[in-house]
Amino acid sequence: MKTIMKMKNVIYLFLIIISVASCSIDNYDAPSATLSGKVLDSSTNNMIENGGVNSGTIIQIFEGNSKQPILSQSYPDGHFVNAALFPGDYRLFAVGAFKMVEDTMDITINKNTEIDIKVNPNVRLTASIVNSTSTTATVKVDYVKVFADQTLNQIAVAWSTINNPNLYTFAGGGQITENVSSQGLTSGSMNFTITGLTAGTKYFIRAAARTNAAGNYYNYSTTIKTQ
Repeated sequence: MKTIMKMKNVIYLFLIIISVASCSIDNYDAPSATLSGKVLDSSTNNMIENGGVNSGTIIQIFEGNSKQPILSQSYPDGHFVNAALFPGDYRLFAVGAFKMVEDTMDITINKNTEIDIKVNPNVRLTASIVNSTSTTATVKVDYVKVFADQTLNQIAVAWSTINNPNLYTFAGGGQITENVSSQGLTSGSMNFTITGLTAGTKYFIRAAARTNAAGNYYNYSTTIKTQ
């Protein structure tokens, strides 16, 4: 009986130690700093549109000398927010359809810190509707390839009944993609005719393009809308 009581006392003591240790761990300060900002074209100062959660821009945030990044996904229009950081010194690196003006950025993040990340996109794109009917729309895509050492592989349009369509998600819509790798294109325009639209329905349209740069990221235009 004494042996059993001793074992019970040991178990109780062990549980108390675990409980105290758990309380100690739980009492660490929660992340209290927020980093927000925009990925901007260094020439036009426009935000770099992207695919969002579908192969869009990723902000890598390295705390101190850590080699393990904290990853933040950019919104489709090019802005980003991370509200779960500790105050301190960080290095930032943006990954997407562009090259950063600076290889990395050093930044001190306090309670609320904002930053602009300047980049040069692989392709600059503009989309416009040149004519339309109740069920069709002809979209003109103006494009400029930025880096001479890259090849322009694809030019496309994607449309959807939901804002910010991309080549992976286009609910209620579709996409048209032209493979242009062999044409050696650098700048110009291309027309796409979208058919089968539902009369009276508003559609959101974006142009897209991809070069042979690593990562297979697409550049996107600002969204345009049908009437």
